[in-house]
Amino acid sequence: MKTSIILLTHNQIDYTKKCLDSIRTHTHDYEIIVVDNGSEDETVAYLSEQDDITVIENKENVGFAKGNNLGVQKATGDIILFMNNDTVVTPGWLDSIINALYSNDKIGIVGPVSNNISGNQRISVTYNQDTLEGLEDFAADYVKERIGEKKKVLRLVGFALACKKKVLDEIGLFDESFGIGNYEDDDLCMRALREGYELYIAQDSYVHHYGSVTFKNSSINFNQLMYTNKSKLYEKWGFNANSYTFSRPEVLNLIPTHSKRVLELGCGMGAMAIDLKEKYNCEVIGIEVDSNLAEFAKHNLDTVYSADVEDFDLSKLGTFDCIVCADVLEHLRDPWKIVKDLTALLNDGGQLVISLPNIANIEIIKELMQADFSYRDAGLLDRTHLRFFTRKTLHTLFPENLVIKILSGTTIGYSEADHLLAANLGPIGKAFGLDTDSLATDAFIYQFLIVAEKV
Repeated sequence: MKTSIILLTHNQIDYTKKCLDSIRTHTHDYEIIVVDNGSEDETVAYLSEQDDITVIENKENVGFAKGNNLGVQKATGDIILFMNNDTVVTPGWLDSIINALYSNDKIGIVGPVSNNISGNQRISVTYNQDTLEGLEDFAADYVKERIGEKKKVLRLVGFALACKKKVLDEIGLFDESFGIGNYEDDDLCMRALREGYELYIAQDSYVHHYGSVTFKNSSINFNQLMYTNKSKLYEKWGFNANSYTFSRPEVLNLIPTHSKRVLELGCGMGAMAIDLKEKYNCEVIGIEVDSNLAEFAKHNLDTVYSADVEDFDLSKLGTFDCIVCADVLEHLRDPWKIVKDLTALLNDGGQLVISLPNIANIEIIKELMQADFSYRDAGLLDRTHLRFFTRKTLHTLFPENLVIKILSGTTIGYSEADHLLAANLGPIGKAFGLDTDSLATDAFIYQFLIVAEKV
């Protein structure tokens, strides 16, 4: 089984040397194809002296997508592994990736874990990330505890991305409209998912990543590029993929361990269902109003209905041990009726798990104090929110036979000034006869997490 490792370079020769040295030391059955995107340092001269590398020299920076696509045209391997030049591999890294990649015919793309990356691939490390002192000992210890482990996900990052060549032949290469870089790896993953292929993290493969070295040392406006390409991804797929590729551990942990049949309203692409089925080995039924999202979800749930829950005949679904409504009820015209209808679907002792935004949050209080209540594309004032709840009013959602067992809240970082404002507003309210006892705590709850049980 031969692997074609495609490495992009744009200056940063010292990082390239470290990367290549580590590959040569810790890898077998491979070829290296380096695509240089207009380097102005000694990179091209150095590469031309390496007799074990195929070099493609571009006179200008043609970007991540086009550069990698040029590399694929020269590749002869069964596996195409796209790799950043600011990486350092460790013993056994590629064997573990290949084992995961070929453990299932449905698996199309696999990536390793790393120290400096977004999403589920990131892990905490203890070695010196600047000097790399202790890197191999750390990697060996980490991997030893996870031999053969892999995790199904909906997103992998292109810093080290292994794809079956036959899958790329089917879904196509990187979309070159993303230009210099960012989000073309998300797009590639989404095309694989749409065709029914699965993405996995090889938990027993570790690759060090310095992170965005080329961008940091260039004149490219990284933030503007991120914004532009994120918008391109949205326009291409019709939804914000970043909002749907991750599970909600704080919600997942509230689902009863004995649940064998679960209904998820607003199942998105199926991120929660993936973790739920892995953790509890249960049947998961989903309802998703966005047909684009439902197309992805159908590969990850047992059954998916693309429908507006308020126009859907829930009675035909049967009964459930648990029903999950994460960030759903605030979008409905009549959430009170839906909760009542869902309660009828719960088995005795069944539970309804809900996450609900808190309109009494300090950010909203500050806006109201300035006579503002401006809707946004996301967050507490998401323009698609139709109903708003506080700790007191959320109780109105539940019929008498649905009793709240857990009521907690999530929070995000708030400034010292925010805490000082809340501390001062409480006494002022009391002076005018207002009940502000819960202000000091509720003002800093972003979302309420609720578990209600049918009795």
